[in-house]
Amino acid sequence: MIARLLAGPAFVHRSHRARGIVNDRFHLNVMINYLLDLISNLAILAVLLAACCVVNRIRPDAGANGYLMFVAFVAVALLFDAVLTFLVLADSQTRYGKFSTTEAFMTRLAAYLTACGIAIGLSRMRSRRAAERTGARAVVGTSA
Repeated sequence: MIARLLAGPAFVHRSHRARGIVNDRFHLNVMINYLLDLISNLAILAVLLAACCVVNRIRPDAGANGYLMFVAFVAVALLFDAVLTFLVLADSQTRYGKFSTTEAFMTRLAAYLTACGIAIGLSRMRSRRAAERTGARAVVGTSA
């Protein structure tokens, strides 16, 4: 017994190693799902930005903001995702069990929030660049 404790991980029982492999696979699957969700959300953002760019070129007075539309789209998608996860798919655990878990929803929520953060960051960078191009700086007048 003492020799086994001193030897360290060389004499770990096979079931403990198997649990570690299963746990690693679970985390790998969660990360892959997160990255695929994030990539699909960013692809939707790119399509919306391209569509708004085309609309703004055709009708300059339209002023379509793709970033704002994406955040609104993600808010509606998140609402539908929550309803599907916790109300619709929760009743059929045997068929859709892996999709209706809280962990799966949290992975999708993280992907939604990351994509929204990227969209808001890009929007702020665009508005700052536009302000620098026009030279519109706030000047506070002082009275002497």
